[in-house]
Amino acid sequence: MQTFHTTKAPPKDANLRLEFLVKEQRKRDGIQSAVVALIVLFILCLILWLIAILPTFTEVPVIVTYQAPPKVEEKPADRPDLAKGMKPKPASSSSSMARVIASSAESPISVPMPEASAEPLPFGIDDDFNAGFGAGDGDGDGGGGSSFFGTPRKGKRVVYLVDFSLSMESDVTGGGTRIDGLKKELIRSVNALDPKMNFNVIYFSHNAWTNQTGGPEYANKGWNGLNQTPMAPWYPASGTMKSNFEKEITAMPPQGNTAWYPPLKMAFAMSPPPDIIYLLSDGEPRDYDTVMDEMKEINPTAIPVDTIAFELPGTPARYMLDISQETGGKFSLVYKGKLTSGTAAERYTTMEWDDKE
Repeated sequence: MQTFHTTKAPPKDANLRLEFLVKEQRKRDGIQSAVVALIVLFILCLILWLIAILPTFTEVPVIVTYQAPPKVEEKPADRPDLAKGMKPKPASSSSSMARVIASSAESPISVPMPEASAEPLPFGIDDDFNAGFGAGDGDGDGGGGSSFFGTPRKGKRVVYLVDFSLSMESDVTGGGTRIDGLKKELIRSVNALDPKMNFNVIYFSHNAWTNQTGGPEYANKGWNGLNQTPMAPWYPASGTMKSNFEKEITAMPPQGNTAWYPPLKMAFAMSPPPDIIYLLSDGEPRDYDTVMDEMKEINPTAIPVDTIAFELPGTPARYMLDISQETGGKFSLVYKGKLTSGTAAERYTTMEWDDKE
């Protein structure tokens, strides 16, 4: 006999409860989805807002550019005698150094030079200079300017690189010594600077030093061109500062032999860089090849260097001319108490003058 089993239908209230639970679950799922969507939307809005306002908090660097003042060519003027009024002093022996063989190759850079008379013009270091000797008291617009051994320049910052080697104690024609003439013209040039200008003097022989270097062995305590370059400061051209420099220049003794790399490297490293650089020397440097080989590296902004060859024509003067041509500066020469510049000075730079001395 077959047996049949049947399932009893659930009560009606159980079906209602099940439907209620399903509805509640769907409701919770909807609320949860809406909350997640709102959170995601809020995060996206926050990210977009941060992206929009972030640039306003970023400091934009200010780029400052430097441009050297335009070059102004001036015609040479008559100067009084260099040796007039000086008292003779005994000459000290010049330092010995290895002679450098000059190259006969022409310079790859041609720099137009102002025309000058065939004969040298007298240049004086007597008590009173001729009227109109150098400007040095500004250009009328706050730009400032200077003049050194007949070479005027406009600018706000000037540095003098001056040879204080033992050979500067040599006599000059008519009496006095080279160092006497240099000191007098250097003091005159510094005192004529506009008070708004800044300046410094870098002395050199085999090393380079400033007024900050303690004496009496200034040269031996100076910088030899190796390791880190010492920073030469700028000084305001105030009356007090000019007076201090006049005392220091007057008392500074010549020492040692001649090297040009240390003073040039110190000048190019000054901050901010100089507008005007004067380089005066009476000797044949032991480091001429190094200076010329590294000129573009140590002078990346191509600051013009105005050179003055002092009482020593021939190869040493040619080296000075090379530096002025390489940097776009001006060249002048003082010989037997007379100043020449431009093409008139260049004729003293040929090697034939080596045999005359």
